[in-house]
Amino acid sequence: MSIARLPRAGQRRLKRLTADNEPSILSDARFFERRPGRNHRIRVSSVAEVEMIRLLHPGNDLTPGMRWYTSVRQIRKGIRCRVFTIGLADLDCDAPEDVCLWVYERGRTNRDAEIETSLRKAMEALP
Repeated sequence: MSIARLPRAGQRRLKRLTADNEPSILSDARFFERRPGRNHRIRVSSVAEVEMIRLLHPGNDLTPGMRWYTSVRQIRKGIRCRVFTIGLADLDCDAPEDVCLWVYERGRTNRDAEIETSLRKAMEALP
């Protein structure tokens, strides 16, 4: 479901969840600052991210023993894209770059690819 199709209450909730997710976004930024050679990471999805998934994709419930994971791609310092995937609840998130890239690519939808392409073009246009 697109954000525009959410009722007003859903849009307000999404805005609150986005603010609640700020610590995860900052965590991603710190991860890439500490690891300048990395462009991808995998982490357990935050509570706010899981609630966003439920809000935007109702009925997308997890099978017992599974959990949501967030794959993050840093396009440029300060510019990151996230995709969400489901995996076993006990997966190790301390994966090397190539594994994180693979998971990100596997979880990315056509719409995610379009957004990423638009962001890359916008970044190329900057001085």
